[in-house]
Amino acid sequence: MSTTSTSTKVATRALIVEDDANMARAIQRVLRGAGFDTAVADSGFEAGVLLMQYQPQFITLDLQMPGMNGQEVLDCLRSTESLWDIKVLIISGLPLDELRAMLDQGADDILHKPFDNRTLLEKVTQLAGK
Repeated sequence: MSTTSTSTKVATRALIVEDDANMARAIQRVLRGAGFDTAVADSGFEAGVLLMQYQPQFITLDLQMPGMNGQEVLDCLRSTESLWDIKVLIISGLPLDELRAMLDQGADDILHKPFDNRTLLEKVTQLAGK
């Protein structure tokens, strides 16, 4: 797990759930540059641990991960009352129809890989209410 705080005032906490280290760093760089405090989980299991410890306001969630996949993480979030308020942005290279189905299963928004940083920032800013 890596966390980074960007200012002395309380920043919006974002959990990046992504098993591709390069992609996770790219997302983290964009979010930190916009003033978010970030943590990275490289598996669904680690995400479950960090959800309780780190208490993020929103997460970016890859669907295709070994072990506990993104769908299972989303199911856990939406079936645990104390986690209902966490906003979820699905970021995946799966076909768009599969990503759109995630909206019906509890995701707040979707972003197809590859994506541009401006679109990522617009989506997370909207979800975080910034």
